[in-house]
Amino acid sequence: MSAAPSYPPDPPHTPIAQLTSVLVVGGCGFLGHHVVRQILSYHPTARVSVLDLRINVNQFPNVEYHAGDITDRARVDEVLRITKPSAVIDTVSPIAGLPREVQFKVNVEGTRTVLEASQAAGVKAFVWTSSASVCFDGRSDVINQDETAPYPEVPMDSYNETKAIGERMVLEANREGGMLTCALRLSGLFGEGDRQMLPGMLGVLARGQTKFQIGNNDNLFDFTYIGNSAYAHILAAEHLHVLLSHSSLPPKTPSTVDGEAFLITNGSPVYFWDMPRAIWALKGHFAPYHIVFPKQLGVVMGAGGEFVGWLLGKEPGFTRFKVKFSCWNRYFCIDKAKKMLGYKPLWDLQEGLVRGVKWFEEEEQRAKEQQAAKKGQ
Repeated sequence: MSAAPSYPPDPPHTPIAQLTSVLVVGGCGFLGHHVVRQILSYHPTARVSVLDLRINVNQFPNVEYHAGDITDRARVDEVLRITKPSAVIDTVSPIAGLPREVQFKVNVEGTRTVLEASQAAGVKAFVWTSSASVCFDGRSDVINQDETAPYPEVPMDSYNETKAIGERMVLEANREGGMLTCALRLSGLFGEGDRQMLPGMLGVLARGQTKFQIGNNDNLFDFTYIGNSAYAHILAAEHLHVLLSHSSLPPKTPSTVDGEAFLITNGSPVYFWDMPRAIWALKGHFAPYHIVFPKQLGVVMGAGGEFVGWLLGKEPGFTRFKVKFSCWNRYFCIDKAKKMLGYKPLWDLQEGLVRGVKWFEEEEQRAKEQQAAKKGQ
């Protein structure tokens, strides 16, 4: 069993409502365990429970852990019966790129199961982790997009397609059975426990590929430190509880938090290639020069990388999607979250990068020590 690493104290936060009993679905995952950590920090008297497929990582003391598949209604019902939460925060999300059947099972079937089971169990507040990509078609730049943007007629991929279906399901279920719901659209997550962005950028450094750049680096991109994303979930749950604290539930209006989606980022878009270079700088590396490839050439190279991966039966490290991803403008307006949730990032991008890189260095050192201990046995 792997315990959650220790973290520095969180910045001050005064709750606007007390969370008494919370079930974090996916609470051993990247985002989920940060949500658990902040509940323990900001709501120390709350009963905190976790439901996850695997519960042998990222565990905190004084938290109840329950293993289970979110598509298994009987198991979800059982966990809800045991934990009796007033709030459910569902952070489960498969990584992009997995087969559509996996995305559909988790983002649609799993969401439906947890949502309906929560309603039946009398849960009062339901916060769901969505994605900023639910309104992205994969063809157009996203420039200061807000929540009024429509879902695309043709989704970019199965991840975005199924996330959009799940989000609609959650928002349409608002106030059914007395349960209030909302969804948080996250973008470009990184930080401690990251298994995608930071490892990918550090891998580029390890392979000595930092001098290569695709595109002109004139596209702005929104990244979000994981602690800020977790904090937004805490705020959302608190605001739903404020509504529930009224003697009679106020009518649903555009100004009430329930039934709404909120974009969550660090609120400070940067030019895409500035982000990996900031990561490499924290490792003491500065590329002496840059070789800039046009986007069109990068797409051809990405196709070649996919073909080589197919031949070798391995996941390609360089793909057409990654090329396009690094060249899109993709940043969002978070005014709605600021106004309605009182959201303000607790950590800026630099602070988040320092914390994330330090965590990876500590993990590498821990792995070396474990390896040395094995050799000494």
